[in-house]
Amino acid sequence: MTSVTLHHTEFGLLDLTLQSKRAMQPTPERINAELRGLGLLDSVVASAKSWGRELCALTGNTTLVAALDGFELKIHVMETLRKFLLFDDPHLVVSFHRGRNRSVGSVEQVCILYNRQHPGCAVSDALVSLVLLGEANWPEDATPSTLREFAMAAQIEQRARRLKLGLIELTLEDLEEINDIRKALDLGIPQAAVDMLCSFCRRCYTCKGMEIEAVKRYTAPLFDEIPRRSIEAYALSPSTPSDLLFLPDFAVVA
Repeated sequence: MTSVTLHHTEFGLLDLTLQSKRAMQPTPERINAELRGLGLLDSVVASAKSWGRELCALTGNTTLVAALDGFELKIHVMETLRKFLLFDDPHLVVSFHRGRNRSVGSVEQVCILYNRQHPGCAVSDALVSLVLLGEANWPEDATPSTLREFAMAAQIEQRARRLKLGLIELTLEDLEEINDIRKALDLGIPQAAVDMLCSFCRRCYTCKGMEIEAVKRYTAPLFDEIPRRSIEAYALSPSTPSDLLFLPDFAVVA
């Protein structure tokens, strides 16, 4: 006889029906531990800034979503609990979506293994930890290596929020370019940073439809990070003559 247990939770219906010979009937203690963990997860997500909720039209269950420009990370809460309770599967069910256009984007199942050093702990506790990692902007020493690409994108986006670039609408490509400019400065090649920043300025003018004076005004904080003498040296031999239009006035005044 098929055993059926259904539990209504903050994230949807937890269906623990034994539909496979490999499935094991979880104990009431394990189920209750997971339900308590879901209550904590719900309260953490309620105050989270980097996570949202998405309702699955097929199951009616709630998926947790962290979205960036061109990327989405999704935590499938009910599926994680079901696999853990019925099949003792310690993997968190997480998917990584790439691409702004869903019809041409890609979806990858991310391998994240629940650390079972403390037997009896609920897998929902691991989901709480994953959400909190996102809230902490994915610190490198604690983030699973399989999330490295998403973590890097999140860190670049956070750095961009601190930039004072006025009305410039920054894409992920822009943020990566700005990150590369800063890397060039860290590596001690400031003239390469000027070259890349001028390329960014040209794109703001040609692709974003901004006026030259507006580009200069809003990129001034970035030029301020570059040594003045390096900007002056670049002005003497720019990669493209039009770069002189975007350099600070002190570099091109005769």
